[in-house]
Amino acid sequence: MKSYSRRCNLKKTVIAIVMMALVGVGAFAKGQSESTKGGTVDLLFYSPELQEQYNDMAATYKAATGVTLNITVLQTDYRTVLNSRVNSGDVPDVFMSSAYADNKTYKDYVYDLTNQDFIKQISPTALQGVTVDGKITGYPFLVQSHSFIYNKAVFDKVGITQLPKTISELRAVAEKIQAAGIQPFATGFKEFWVLPQTAWQVLAPVAKKYGGFQSFADKLNDGSLTFSKIPEMKNVFDLLDLIKQYGGPKPNESDFNDQTSSLATGKVAIIHQGNWAEDTIRKINPDVQLGFMPGPTDGNASDAGIMFDSNQTIRIAKDGKHLQAALEWLRWLTTSDYGKNWIPGKIKQLSPIIGASAPDSQVAQATVKLINSGVPAYPWFYQMWPTGTEQTLGAILQGYCAGQTDRAQTLQALDTQYAKIAKAAQ
Repeated sequence: MKSYSRRCNLKKTVIAIVMMALVGVGAFAKGQSESTKGGTVDLLFYSPELQEQYNDMAATYKAATGVTLNITVLQTDYRTVLNSRVNSGDVPDVFMSSAYADNKTYKDYVYDLTNQDFIKQISPTALQGVTVDGKITGYPFLVQSHSFIYNKAVFDKVGITQLPKTISELRAVAEKIQAAGIQPFATGFKEFWVLPQTAWQVLAPVAKKYGGFQSFADKLNDGSLTFSKIPEMKNVFDLLDLIKQYGGPKPNESDFNDQTSSLATGKVAIIHQGNWAEDTIRKINPDVQLGFMPGPTDGNASDAGIMFDSNQTIRIAKDGKHLQAALEWLRWLTTSDYGKNWIPGKIKQLSPIIGASAPDSQVAQATVKLINSGVPAYPWFYQMWPTGTEQTLGAILQGYCAGQTDRAQTLQALDTQYAKIAKAAQ
């Protein structure tokens, strides 16, 4: 696992991956494919918003090779189902996980991709999150960014000409939008994963105080640092309170579908989401014009940034019943014309494959523009925390936003549960 301890190095990393993904730096070798006739590969994926794209890819692959990709797509209970299958010995041939901490979680079950010919066609920068002791333990699926997405038409109608870069400025924008009779936010608080992404983005600039992102995680893991000891947790609560206050009459019932549909129709002005949400938004309103803005973290405008990383990871089971067929599928996905265009052309996101074309995506293009303008691009450092923290801590934050706990009680719960998970992961 690489440490992102210096912002200057991170900026070089970010620019490198963007240039490789969008401009097509470098050459790529043509994959060598063995002929495969028939058969089935068992895949367990998440991101149900991509169901249509998964199906299209599977149909194309079957037509080309005769191999059936049996893809099961889950979301909320994905981790529970995956761990249950792993613990029972029924490991899917192919499964998804996060990068970073999940490298350790699934190290005994995954195939080492280091010497696969097609892996040379993946951006070295994208491989950092799945590389452990020089071994490549997973296949980077997407290059993604998350922060605040806004409806440009709403901003124009309300007269917002300068994007907020501090929490107080974001509050002023929310007040102005609400005064115009439009709901400022669709919260997404019903989704356990939206809250951590929203909350931990606020802490991104804090890591430098503790020696960088990996050191920050290490200190939380050994107990020398707790959430209660981080003064900037006040900013996390302030932001969540702000979004809830201006998130409509039922902020805790808002889910991903509510966020995307409400933004697409102009019912709301802002959502905290990632570039993966754009395709869903544009299916509802193809003409919508979207903006992407840095997330305020405190009162320091220069700290406002976006989260940018290749975190969603495809893993191959080393003892899978269809190991060679699974590897053949990854080779095809990396080297075929369809495979190289699948992510930018069908999913409309940034691809980690060297030479892949640019997606027709407003948020992806805005991501590149922000990075090139010097806006901080932080890694998804919370994925360096032990596996299980995302959902567990997300549920605690849901309780806070529902009014079940106050700030002190929430901090205590975060500390207790993080320590418990960190100890179990040792």
